[in-house]
Amino acid sequence: MSVVVKQLSFSFGDKPVLKDISMDVGDGEFLGLMGPNGSGKTTLLRCVTNYLHPAAGSISVDGQPLESLSPVDIARTFAVVPQVSATDFTFTAYDIVMMGRIPHIGSRLASASKADIAAVAKAMERTNTTQFADRQFSELSGGERQRVVVARAIAQEPRTLLLDEPTVYLDISGQIEIMDLIRTLNRSQGITVVAVLHDINLASRYCDRIALLSEGRLDAIGPPDAVLTPEAIQGVYGVEVSVRRDPMTNAVYVMPRSPVAPVHRHGTRVHVLCGGGTGGVLMRSLHERGFSVSAGVLNVLDSDFESAKDMHLPVIAEAPFAPISPENHELNLEMIRESDSVVASPFPVGPGNLKNLEAARIALRLRKRFYLIRSRPELAVDFVGGAAESIIKELISSGAVVVGSVDEALSAIEVAGGTR
Repeated sequence: MSVVVKQLSFSFGDKPVLKDISMDVGDGEFLGLMGPNGSGKTTLLRCVTNYLHPAAGSISVDGQPLESLSPVDIARTFAVVPQVSATDFTFTAYDIVMMGRIPHIGSRLASASKADIAAVAKAMERTNTTQFADRQFSELSGGERQRVVVARAIAQEPRTLLLDEPTVYLDISGQIEIMDLIRTLNRSQGITVVAVLHDINLASRYCDRIALLSEGRLDAIGPPDAVLTPEAIQGVYGVEVSVRRDPMTNAVYVMPRSPVAPVHRHGTRVHVLCGGGTGGVLMRSLHERGFSVSAGVLNVLDSDFESAKDMHLPVIAEAPFAPISPENHELNLEMIRESDSVVASPFPVGPGNLKNLEAARIALRLRKRFYLIRSRPELAVDFVGGAAESIIKELISSGAVVVGSVDEALSAIEVAGGTR
């Protein structure tokens, strides 16, 4: 089933909400609608169900104009999970889910068939709502209500699910449970899904494509990694973010970028040897105090590499999980030669990054001020049979300054460099 939207515009009175929207939803696709509050996402869903009528443009379903479909045809085509579901009537959860069968039952006075009862039972089982089938809907928690409403949509057996923030009120486990269920329906039964989502990372993980709306206009549409760029998110949401790729799922994910206050650079250069997430605070603290900071060598998937990248610091990148190459080792030494001080965080040392400690040896031979952060007797976890600790002891005996924390390292570097 395909839905095609052409040059759609809609206004509430004199206030335009949708402006010249053109897009399509392919058969069996999982499409996410995203954008800030007030960008027109929910209004677009309501136009697709013919609940709202556009001022201009058109919507077609399988080539047929939407307005030519009867209410029953629309109800058998689209099932809607609204943003807020509440009722003052004394319906049980089972009653609510059975309402999804109304397009199939026909007359309001007709009784539910065995097929209807079976569809409701299956929908409640899949959404884990059977346990409160006899409870009043009004007595359920927000998360329980949301699962019941999703069950109602599933029981409707639609060709397309339209969901307006389907994970609202749910904790993280409930969000993943519902999204996994929706994607299973999408993949195994070919049900087309259009979902308004606010969580960018959920959208990236589950959606085939994302339509990004801004002030009523379609800003971008395409695969998550093409749409969810730092520039696009900055332009639409006004927030600076870092976009990374999850090594387990291969989906892109977004992290807000902490603002770095502009500072006066005094020219003192500090090279940081780190890894495994041990250098992020150190690099940021040095950067915020006006030092020119560089780092290396770091694997691309290392969080310290991402921290350096977020701050736009010079960093020597190695391929994920790869050992430090001779070429990158030489680049590391070049950065050390150009620095005034070198500082090593308590990073874990394995065969792949042992060369960073070997670079530290050379830093001392070059008479660079060298600082070791040691909050405990060991500098780092040694995965090279004691070779790392042996080099560390050599560094200390050769003149490395041992400090117990990042703050102590900053103080020592500032005093030695004359910046304090």
